[in-house]
Amino acid sequence: MYVKKKTMRLWVLMALASTTLSGMSLYGAAAYADDAMPVYDLGSDDVYDTYEAPKEEAAPPPEPKAAEPEPEPVPEEQPPQTFAGGQVSTTSHMGALGDKKILDVPFNVVGISSKTIEDQQAANVSDVTSNDPSVSDQTLSGASSAWNIRGFKTTQQDVQWDGIYGVGPRFYSGVEAVERVDIIKGPSALLGGLPPNGTVGGTINFVPKRAEDTPTRDLTVSLGSGAQLTEHLDVGQRTKDGKYGVRVNVLNRGGGHTVNDDEREKTTSVNVALDTKGDRYRASLDLGYVYDHIDNPQYRVTFGSDFLKNVSYMPKAYIHSKFGAPGTYRTVVEKYGVFHGEYDLNKDWTAFAAIGLRDTSMDYLYNTFQLTNKSGKSTVAYNYNNQVNKADTEEIGIRGKVKTGDIKHELVLSADRVHYTRYMANRKIKTALGKNYSYTTNFYDPQFQGYPAHDSWAEPKNDETTLTGVALTDILSTKDDAWQFIIGGRFQRAKLENFNNTVSSTANKASSSDETVFSPSYGIVHKMGKHASIYANYMQGLEAGETVTDTNAANYGQSFAPYKTKQYEIGTKFDFGKYTTTLSAFDIREPSLIENELTKYYELTGEVRHRGIEWNIFGEPKKGTRILGGVAYLDAKYTNSQDGQYNGNQVAGTSRWTATMGLEQDIKSVPGLTFTTRMIYNSSAYANAANTLRVAPWTRWDVGARYSFKSGGTPMTVRFDVLNVLNRNYWHALENAVYLGQARTYLLSFNIKL
Repeated sequence: MYVKKKTMRLWVLMALASTTLSGMSLYGAAAYADDAMPVYDLGSDDVYDTYEAPKEEAAPPPEPKAAEPEPEPVPEEQPPQTFAGGQVSTTSHMGALGDKKILDVPFNVVGISSKTIEDQQAANVSDVTSNDPSVSDQTLSGASSAWNIRGFKTTQQDVQWDGIYGVGPRFYSGVEAVERVDIIKGPSALLGGLPPNGTVGGTINFVPKRAEDTPTRDLTVSLGSGAQLTEHLDVGQRTKDGKYGVRVNVLNRGGGHTVNDDEREKTTSVNVALDTKGDRYRASLDLGYVYDHIDNPQYRVTFGSDFLKNVSYMPKAYIHSKFGAPGTYRTVVEKYGVFHGEYDLNKDWTAFAAIGLRDTSMDYLYNTFQLTNKSGKSTVAYNYNNQVNKADTEEIGIRGKVKTGDIKHELVLSADRVHYTRYMANRKIKTALGKNYSYTTNFYDPQFQGYPAHDSWAEPKNDETTLTGVALTDILSTKDDAWQFIIGGRFQRAKLENFNNTVSSTANKASSSDETVFSPSYGIVHKMGKHASIYANYMQGLEAGETVTDTNAANYGQSFAPYKTKQYEIGTKFDFGKYTTTLSAFDIREPSLIENELTKYYELTGEVRHRGIEWNIFGEPKKGTRILGGVAYLDAKYTNSQDGQYNGNQVAGTSRWTATMGLEQDIKSVPGLTFTTRMIYNSSAYANAANTLRVAPWTRWDVGARYSFKSGGTPMTVRFDVLNVLNRNYWHALENAVYLGQARTYLLSFNIKL
């Protein structure tokens, strides 16, 4: 489908909905207990006794009047945790700032609730983020997930766990232990610091499940295309006084294959969440273990120079084509633990701290698939990658409130440290003569051969990174809270050490850098009543600085301070009660190193610029009808590239237009029955910076239904979904590669709440 360029005109029709007032629960005063009732001696119960006048005697002292019991306090009305429809949370975790209402922050934020995750049968981050038009799928292989947020790539390595980096699973992206997935769009160094992999387009944060006031006893059994069977047990309990809680999630997946032919996944995941709360403190401990093994994963397709010279449009492939070779695999074992604690020093000041540890090992045998010419000739080669990644993260801080005249201040001072060491040996599989092993096949009918024996496991030290930072933020509010101003700054230090990581190496240091940078940020929010706000921000994102490794460069070995990506954003948010909508516009500029041809110096003068507009809508505009989605426009260009060769070109792997819209409809005549549908659209994109290889636009339709009922008083739900119901054949455009879209996929699950 060919999409003509045209000027975007968005007309958002919004009808003001009347707000409703929730009643307050009233509690009566307690009655007298039996042993507190006054007791009177009435004498003989014989009515025929002779009457005798009582003797005069002093009046007994009056019985002490029982104290009237104090009335029980009327509990404050709790705000709803989700917007209308239950699909999106009203709050989001904003790093060191803590939990904030979405309408009160100068950022575009969406928090996808656990209800949405369950109802859509989402298994990983990509399934969840497909509800937001600003996030596009950049999957690299059947074993490796990635996403674009506002056109900038991010991976699982930069996903936060409960607001901190480095301690959640590094490769496994499952969401079975997650209560909410927060998507914070745009750079946000002030909130969380420097991400380990340098993500600047936005932040994805996993908010883990906690024990609720009512016990949780959920069992879900799922069956996917290829007879892929999954069992998920979710159990939670609090003590009677509510002080202590435990939540346990156990998932087992195996048997059959995925929607990709002969791709099989076996997963065991265990997460234990402990928490306690008192009058002045709150603490939690998350412990997790993941074993994830994938056989014969699908793989992306890259391009040779001859193919790029002679082909301008990515050719179609059979929808069930397999570019991952038989015999390949990836095994990941992840162990992690995170502790959070808060203590109220008084009514205005709270101290907080967090510490986390993670240990990840990966055994990965994978192939590459390069399309070399227009006739479909392709080259297959193999790599064997061993990796051990160890990380620890610490955070400490204090937040409090003060007043200066009529201005209220919410101050946050925090310090954090993320440290990780990677031991890695990524080697090409070679022939007996020591040459890189490869063979040819055809893109239109891939035929795979075997491969020689590969090297044994090895884990030489590859690199070590230490990221430390101190941030100070002041949120100023006027007396009526109509205006909020956020002023903050962050000192960030990035220490990087790279080692000679050959197997025979003694881990001698090859290069290192140790640089510090200051990153300021500002934001403003104007609340037009309780249900609407407009905002603006200037935020920065940070990437660890590089060291010049070109031995021919005049400044070979020079280390650069962390890069600053700068964003300007304006937006507005409206909560009409029945539905909520947001609209934002942004301009982001990211620097890069390029070589000055005259001086032979590498300088931080390269730049890409991402501009865009985002519109989100979610809620229940009519009882029983729920919507979730939006539209995004992105103009991502290279503004200063090496020798100007790509200037003005569209950034590879980005679409100008993306949209997603989900609709749920309850059927009144059949209580408990709901039909669902969702549309996901990506306009055309380029797969290389030269913009010579174009990838066609695509639209994917999903449909589904769920039925909730009770059997013997036990709630049960059956869910059935078909993803890509029209079996549309399409490509995801990546940077210098493409990945085949998911074929028609069936998902069936049965949930019982005991």
